[in-house]
Amino acid sequence: MDGELKVKLEQSLAPVFGSPNPLFVTDSPDLVTWLRAHNLGAYLLDDVAGLPKHRRKNVVLLPTTRDGLSFFRLERFFKGSRVLIVPLVAFDPSLEASIYSLNLLASSDFTHATNENARWVSILEEGEVQRLVFKGAYGELEVTLKERLDLMLPRTQVGLLPGEWEAIGMFFEIAMIPDNEDFFHPGYIVNGEVEIPGVAIAHHRIMPNQLTHLPTRAWQLPEGLIKEGRFPLKIKIENSQLKEVRSADGADFTDEIGELSNPQLELILVEMAVSNNPGLDVSNLDWSVNSVLNEGARGIHFAVGDGVTGAHIDFICPSMEAVLT
Repeated sequence: MDGELKVKLEQSLAPVFGSPNPLFVTDSPDLVTWLRAHNLGAYLLDDVAGLPKHRRKNVVLLPTTRDGLSFFRLERFFKGSRVLIVPLVAFDPSLEASIYSLNLLASSDFTHATNENARWVSILEEGEVQRLVFKGAYGELEVTLKERLDLMLPRTQVGLLPGEWEAIGMFFEIAMIPDNEDFFHPGYIVNGEVEIPGVAIAHHRIMPNQLTHLPTRAWQLPEGLIKEGRFPLKIKIENSQLKEVRSADGADFTDEIGELSNPQLELILVEMAVSNNPGLDVSNLDWSVNSVLNEGARGIHFAVGDGVTGAHIDFICPSMEAVLT
């Protein structure tokens, strides 16, 4: 099994780096030990400076603490490197969650995802599609597109160039986002009701320390509901605003979600995204783990909260197919 994971990771990541055997770099000693036990080249961030430059040209960066995302250290070590960032610290940096994310990374399909990203960017930027309907076993969402639509542009080329750094999420989603100048009237109008089998909770590295309890509490809520068998969540959206968030037994958590994501943002969707990692088998996903890789399950996800003034809460709805009109 150890050798199997190594082979799968090398096959998955080869298109990104143009060659196998990237260097795995983290600030977690336990994760380094685990990676090395699986015959993967792994180093602590503090030890990277002593490596020859050619060993640092292709890097998978796995930060588990804020120190692991210090720009000045990273710039010094990896200025000319290809760097794929898997921001474990922004979700759940525990060893168990990190291992789960790495196993999903080994199953990921970067090539097909970026090809699909390019197709979606073309569709959305051309402006010919005015309405999207996402349908599936979990319900239906209608997305009406305004003339001006802001996108968080994803990767459309699979290979990283020397000196190019990219976060893992940019490979596996096409996200519509609000205009900063008119946050409460985004270029996408979302309406509908869906059930949500999973969530992911994130926060930005610049979130003030006094607010970091919010993403912690935001994860404890669904984590507890999942353990109690009270998923999927039932979501109602009107005009790109969450109107209801209920557990499977009908308990209302709308106000609590608003508090955790910053009530001043009024539960407006800060993201409406097409999720696109065809390598993931939804039946193998563990929704009890807070992982950035879970967001890539093919279908859609949408979010409230900016991750700085409150928790960024992604509601993940896989296996939803799009109808373009």
